[in-house]
Amino acid sequence: MRYYHKRKLSTRLVENKETATTFLVIIFCLLLSIFFPAQNSIQLITKNIFFLVVVPILYYKLILKKNISDFGLALGNKKAGVFWGILSFLATLLVFFLLYTYTDFKKNYLLSSYVVHNFWIFLLYEIIIANLFVFIQEFFWRGFILLYFSKKISYLAIFLQFIIFILIAIPIENSFWQMAPTLVISLFSGIIVYKSRSIFYSWLSALFSLIILDSFIIYHLK
Repeated sequence: MRYYHKRKLSTRLVENKETATTFLVIIFCLLLSIFFPAQNSIQLITKNIFFLVVVPILYYKLILKKNISDFGLALGNKKAGVFWGILSFLATLLVFFLLYTYTDFKKNYLLSSYVVHNFWIFLLYEIIIANLFVFIQEFFWRGFILLYFSKKISYLAIFLQFIIFILIAIPIENSFWQMAPTLVISLFSGIIVYKSRSIFYSWLSALFSLIILDSFIIYHLK
């Protein structure tokens, strides 16, 4: 009996150490992704890929000795993914519409003039830049943070990753409205990933909602 209790205590200590280490890795990745200098969009994307995708993968593989499929890269629960993906997609569009109609969002959410006035640049921007941005966000916030902590605190991991994101977004006053769509997506994507155990459905939902938002704004600018 005494041996059992010692073993149980030892297991808890190991789990707590792993959780604390993972949290520190998350903070490390976020701080470097924010403060590491970038001179242009390519450098910005590159540093985010490295700190928010490559570093978590290396941590999982080399330190935790876990499979990268734990990041939600498999299809997971397909029925839950499709159902919650569609439902959250519609809810995201509704929130976007309310933000556009009843707040200062439309005055502060900026798109490049090249994107606004050239359809082909808009298309390339959404397919390449926006797509990469969405994948990085889904991989780190949902695939890494949410799926890891959901094993510890269940559905509360949805709110954990959402709150951490808000704490990062609020101090950056000049870009709050620019990040507002991502904040909305963060909550609804969290629900999708928690239910499906996959970032595939949240990735598609987030990407298409941003494309529709940008299209809607460009339409009203012309």
